[in-house]
Amino acid sequence: MTHDVKFDPKTPEQRLAAMRAAMRAQGLDAFMVPYADAFQSRNRAADGSDRLRWLTGFRGSAGSAVVTMDHAAVFVDSRYTLSARSQIDTGLYEIVDEAGKVRPEAWARDHLKPVQALGYDPFLHTRAEIDAMGKVVPLKPAQGNPVDAAWGDKGLARQAAIAHAIVYAGRGVDEKIDEICGLIRAGGRGAAAITRPDSVSWLLNLRVPALPIAPVVHGYALVDAEAGHVHLFTDVDCSAPAIAASFGNRVSVQPLAALGAGLAALAGRVRAWGIDDWNTPAWFRAALEGAGAQVAHMPDPVTWSKACKNVVEQAGIRDAHIRDGVAVVRFLHAIDTRPGLREREIEALVLEMRALDPACFTRSFDPIVGFNANGAFVHGQVPDDQIKTVTGDGLLLIDSGGQYLNGTTDITRTVAIGTPGPEMKTAFTLVMRGHIALARAVFPEGTSGGQLDALARAPLWEAGLDYAHGTGHGVGYCLNVHEGPCNFSPKVTRAAEPLKPGILMSVEPGVYLEGKFGIRLENLCLVVPAEDMPGYLRLDPVTLAPFDTRALDLALMRADEKAWLNAYHARVLAVLAPLVPPDLAEWLTGMCAPV
Repeated sequence: MTHDVKFDPKTPEQRLAAMRAAMRAQGLDAFMVPYADAFQSRNRAADGSDRLRWLTGFRGSAGSAVVTMDHAAVFVDSRYTLSARSQIDTGLYEIVDEAGKVRPEAWARDHLKPVQALGYDPFLHTRAEIDAMGKVVPLKPAQGNPVDAAWGDKGLARQAAIAHAIVYAGRGVDEKIDEICGLIRAGGRGAAAITRPDSVSWLLNLRVPALPIAPVVHGYALVDAEAGHVHLFTDVDCSAPAIAASFGNRVSVQPLAALGAGLAALAGRVRAWGIDDWNTPAWFRAALEGAGAQVAHMPDPVTWSKACKNVVEQAGIRDAHIRDGVAVVRFLHAIDTRPGLREREIEALVLEMRALDPACFTRSFDPIVGFNANGAFVHGQVPDDQIKTVTGDGLLLIDSGGQYLNGTTDITRTVAIGTPGPEMKTAFTLVMRGHIALARAVFPEGTSGGQLDALARAPLWEAGLDYAHGTGHGVGYCLNVHEGPCNFSPKVTRAAEPLKPGILMSVEPGVYLEGKFGIRLENLCLVVPAEDMPGYLRLDPVTLAPFDTRALDLALMRADEKAWLNAYHARVLAVLAPLVPPDLAEWLTGMCAPV
């Protein structure tokens, strides 16, 4: 549903006014604008799904806004507090740090009259979210999103999918459908809705390489486990002959506009449905129950199969990280030998160096580059008016990644510029020690990321330091750079799942001192069986790039920690030196010299 707006909104003030006009047309007293899109995805199908950014100017990858007729607020976590202040017009929006325990629904309740309700788009919230918010404030589902009404024609282009060949995927579509149908039936259900784009893409061996960030199909897969058939609803072009060959008669494709009728028809034949209430848009449960289906919560049955990479995927991951390591060496060398670059120039340089390898078809996220105080923006990009020239003494943080058909990469290095001061070196060394502590951990099967998170923090805690983000996250395979179900995090609810062989995890402790500097050191590691220790697992680093030992205070490191770092650098040098030009190999030899 759309609503007429009398002007084309350009400024934040005009956009907010246009949204309020659309709210009035629907009789909405207030409306929540989450970061999530209609697929509960952190990665955007196109610019038209980033409603929070369009409305408020906030560029972070998590957050929400609540708009009433008289007030508006943007809610962010501690990662984005600094960047939010510079990106959002505080004359229009109150900025609320959720660390203060003020939830958006509570803020809405406090700014509404008792007879008023908070409006929401049922495609942008899960059932679990709706249930939780409904305990705090009365809710009203909107018939159309007022942000979309204010935005108007987004001019989105149709994207085309390709078949993710079995040489990369390791398993065919038939095999995957059989497995997932079996899991659905084992859960006592006859059908399930798979709504996460990375799950849909993994199940059907589809990728969309033209998309930036995550090459996933934005669509919904209704899996009829009784018939062994998948009904895919998407506006992505899936007409390539290789896709048709891989689908055979197991998959049918329809446009998103047919979803309502298609779901109702299937619910008329299959009554028992599974829905992941934590990840599926609330619309699905409501539509199924409205069609008379019996709906029960069922965790996404694709999750674990996708997370535990098979042997072909693991080999691909290692190959992709060798390629990526060459690109990282190129841009680290360029930064080291070309003083005076500005932060935005370094972001472009990072993209340029990866693009030299045609196997890297896009970035896995926008590069994050911050020098000294700008490094403390954590996971937020530095505002344009605060861009620094990288010169003098200090630390430069660079977080970046690439997408390859055989893997997704994510690496952070913090490099010495000039001569970092003692405080910087101490903090860098503590972060390095924390990274090593987790990277070399051996742990029994069944151990969760939450149980291991403190290993990386312990050296920092001893100095009264910590960081507000998780220590690590799962990573997809030519999919999302953030993937569940495992995390290294002190938040038990986010890191309770046990680590299993084949899962790809990031290890990325850090320190961020506002107004001074930021440090993060990140590798990706595969969870693998520990040699000669049945029932135990360990982490095997697949990222290959030097850590900057010039920023270390070696007096703070133990001999065993130095030995780990030297062994890692010997591996980096042995693998990458033959793949780069002689001048880069010479530079790499120096960067990997034993400490």
